[in-house]
Amino acid sequence: MEEITVKIPKGLPGAYLKKKIDELVKEEELKWALFERCKEELSLTEDDLEDLEKAREKAWGKTRKKYDL
Repeated sequence: MEEITVKIPKGLPGAYLKKKIDELVKEEELKWALFERCKEELSLTEDDLEDLEKAREKAWGKTRKKYDL
């Protein structure tokens, strides 16, 4: 497992931030596991994955623009 060091400014609750980061890691781990399983079940090729990534970027670009991110 990789490790990330985070600098927390004074005044921010470290324990709360750690809890939120741990929750996010668990969520992302589940999403990745589901994605990997879908790839296997659908027998996606590298070309399929590249097309999927292009579509995701296009959709995300519209979302970023919509919410000014």
